[in-house]
Amino acid sequence: MRALPAILLVVASTACSPNSNIETNPISSKPETNGALSKSPSSTTPLPIKNGDYPGKGKITKINTELKSVELDHEDIPGLMPKMIMEFYVSGPAKIDELKVGDNVNFTLRYKDHQETIVAITKMK
Repeated sequence: MRALPAILLVVASTACSPNSNIETNPISSKPETNGALSKSPSSTTPLPIKNGDYPGKGKITKINTELKSVELDHEDIPGLMPKMIMEFYVSGPAKIDELKVGDNVNFTLRYKDHQETIVAITKMK
Protein backbone atom coordinates (compact mmCIF):
# COMPACT_ATOMS: atom_id res chain seq x y z
CA MET A 1 0.00 0.00 0.00
CA ARG A 2 2.98 2.34 0.12
CA ALA A 3 2.86 2.80 -3.70
CA LEU A 4 -0.49 4.59 -3.57
CA PRO A 5 0.77 7.80 -1.87
CA ALA A 6 3.65 8.00 -4.40
CA ILE A 7 1.17 7.84 -7.30
CA LEU A 8 -0.94 10.57 -5.75
CA LEU A 9 2.18 12.71 -5.33
CA VAL A 10 3.04 12.33 -9.03
CA VAL A 11 -0.53 13.20 -10.10
CA ALA A 12 -0.65 16.23 -7.79
CA SER A 13 2.74 17.55 -8.95
CA THR A 14 1.79 17.10 -12.62
CA ALA A 15 -1.49 18.98 -12.14
CA CYS A 16 0.36 21.89 -10.53
CA SER A 17 3.20 22.06 -13.06
CA PRO A 18 3.59 25.21 -15.19
CA ASN A 19 2.77 23.22 -18.35
CA SER A 20 -0.48 21.87 -16.94
CA ASN A 21 -3.75 22.81 -18.60
CA ILE A 22 -5.51 22.84 -15.26
CA GLU A 23 -6.51 26.35 -14.18
CA THR A 24 -5.57 26.74 -10.53
CA ASN A 25 -7.45 29.98 -9.86
CA PRO A 26 -10.26 30.48 -12.38
CA ILE A 27 -11.73 33.49 -10.58
CA SER A 28 -8.60 35.64 -10.85
CA SER A 29 -8.23 35.00 -14.61
CA LYS A 30 -11.68 36.30 -15.54
CA PRO A 31 -11.93 39.89 -16.85
CA GLU A 32 -13.82 42.53 -14.90
CA THR A 33 -17.30 42.88 -16.43
CA ASN A 34 -18.98 45.43 -14.14
CA GLY A 35 -22.12 43.31 -14.28
CA ALA A 36 -22.29 43.21 -18.09
CA LEU A 37 -22.03 39.99 -20.05
CA SER A 38 -18.86 39.72 -22.07
CA LYS A 39 -16.66 37.19 -23.80
CA SER A 40 -13.23 36.42 -22.42
CA PRO A 41 -10.46 38.02 -24.51
CA SER A 42 -8.97 34.56 -24.99
CA SER A 43 -12.24 33.14 -26.29
CA THR A 44 -11.94 31.68 -29.78
CA THR A 45 -15.66 31.63 -30.45
CA PRO A 46 -16.40 34.47 -32.92
CA LEU A 47 -19.61 36.40 -32.69
CA PRO A 48 -21.97 35.73 -35.61
CA ILE A 49 -21.65 38.31 -38.38
CA LYS A 50 -24.90 39.52 -39.91
CA ASN A 51 -25.40 40.04 -43.63
CA GLY A 52 -25.58 43.74 -44.41
CA ASP A 53 -23.69 46.92 -45.32
CA TYR A 54 -20.91 48.20 -43.07
CA PRO A 55 -19.32 51.67 -43.37
CA GLY A 56 -15.55 51.90 -43.32
CA LYS A 57 -12.59 54.26 -43.67
CA GLY A 58 -9.16 53.47 -44.97
CA LYS A 59 -6.22 54.24 -47.21
CA ILE A 60 -5.73 52.63 -50.62
CA THR A 61 -2.48 50.65 -50.76
CA LYS A 62 -3.02 48.90 -54.11
CA ILE A 63 -5.47 49.03 -57.04
CA ASN A 64 -6.02 46.18 -59.50
CA THR A 65 -8.15 47.49 -62.38
CA GLU A 66 -8.12 44.09 -64.15
CA LEU A 67 -9.72 42.31 -61.20
CA LYS A 68 -11.60 45.45 -60.13
CA SER A 69 -10.23 45.25 -56.61
CA VAL A 70 -8.56 47.54 -54.09
CA GLU A 71 -6.30 46.79 -51.18
CA LEU A 72 -7.07 48.94 -48.16
CA ASP A 73 -5.32 49.66 -44.90
CA HIS A 74 -8.66 50.11 -43.17
CA GLU A 75 -9.75 51.10 -39.70
CA ASP A 76 -11.78 48.85 -37.44
CA ILE A 77 -15.15 48.01 -39.02
CA PRO A 78 -17.43 47.59 -35.98
CA GLY A 79 -19.40 44.36 -36.02
CA LEU A 80 -17.38 42.95 -38.91
CA MET A 81 -13.56 42.98 -38.60
CA PRO A 82 -10.63 44.65 -36.87
CA LYS A 83 -8.17 47.11 -38.41
CA MET A 84 -6.07 45.40 -41.08
CA ILE A 85 -4.75 45.54 -44.62
CA MET A 86 -6.99 43.54 -46.95
CA GLU A 87 -7.94 43.35 -50.62
CA PHE A 88 -11.61 43.63 -51.59
CA TYR A 89 -13.46 43.21 -54.84
CA VAL A 90 -15.41 46.28 -55.92
CA SER A 91 -18.84 45.85 -57.52
CA GLY A 92 -21.82 47.82 -58.71
CA PRO A 93 -21.59 51.53 -59.39
CA ALA A 94 -18.43 51.97 -57.28
CA LYS A 95 -15.69 53.38 -59.50
CA ILE A 96 -12.05 52.65 -58.82
CA ASP A 97 -10.72 54.37 -61.96
CA GLU A 98 -11.11 57.74 -60.19
CA LEU A 99 -8.95 56.63 -57.24
CA LYS A 100 -5.20 56.26 -56.75
CA VAL A 101 -2.84 54.59 -54.29
CA GLY A 102 -2.49 56.74 -51.18
CA ASP A 103 -6.05 58.12 -51.30
CA ASN A 104 -7.95 58.13 -48.02
CA VAL A 105 -11.44 56.78 -48.69
CA ASN A 106 -14.84 56.15 -47.17
CA PHE A 107 -16.40 52.91 -48.33
CA THR A 108 -19.38 50.66 -47.83
CA LEU A 109 -18.55 47.01 -47.44
CA ARG A 110 -21.35 44.54 -48.11
CA TYR A 111 -21.09 41.31 -46.17
CA LYS A 112 -23.24 38.53 -47.58
CA ASP A 113 -22.89 34.85 -46.76
CA HIS A 114 -19.20 35.03 -45.78
CA GLN A 115 -18.15 37.30 -48.68
CA GLU A 116 -17.15 40.95 -48.47
CA THR A 117 -17.51 43.29 -51.46
CA ILE A 118 -17.13 47.06 -51.65
CA VAL A 119 -20.33 48.50 -53.11
CA ALA A 120 -19.46 52.19 -52.68
CA ILE A 121 -16.11 53.97 -52.35
CA THR A 122 -15.30 57.69 -52.42
CA LYS A 123 -12.17 59.74 -51.85
CA MET A 124 -12.19 61.74 -48.59
CA LYS A 125 -11.99 65.50 -49.05
